[in-house]
Amino acid sequence: MIFKRGLKHILDYGHYNKMQKRVGLALLILLSALVIFSGFFLFVYAKPVLTAEGFGDAMVNCRHVSWIKEDAQASWLYTIKGNAQGDACDIEVKLLKMKEGTLDSEKLQGMKMLCVQGKGDNQFPEKDISKCSGELKEQLQELIIQRMHSYILENFGEIKAEFESL
Repeated sequence: MIFKRGLKHILDYGHYNKMQKRVGLALLILLSALVIFSGFFLFVYAKPVLTAEGFGDAMVNCRHVSWIKEDAQASWLYTIKGNAQGDACDIEVKLLKMKEGTLDSEKLQGMKMLCVQGKGDNQFPEKDISKCSGELKEQLQELIIQRMHSYILENFGEIKAEFESL
């Protein structure tokens, strides 16, 4: 009975309530951190793959992966973001580095575009930019138009002669 009275006195005094609140707060913080950590790896983190075949396999299932493609002209970073409408994947394409080209094309470094690629389609997204949207697409189109304009101006005489011979 004395023990019950002493325990009741301690519980009523408020020490137990303070400890209970601290433990509850610590558990809430721990649970929140676990949810954030899990969410990051499930929805944000893209596992890197090393081969084109591995990237192609991931496109079939729209798995969150990333791949760096190195070619003679540029380095590209592809990141599969997830499923798009229909039977397609959302793929983010970022131009990491231009290896060949003019100063105009070097301005494109670091820009991104979001492309919708059909599952099982093994063509790289930047080959058909009509399925893409974003700053990189707009700048690529502008660069192509500027180059075509310059070509026409430089070769106007030859082009005029071709049309006259028709």
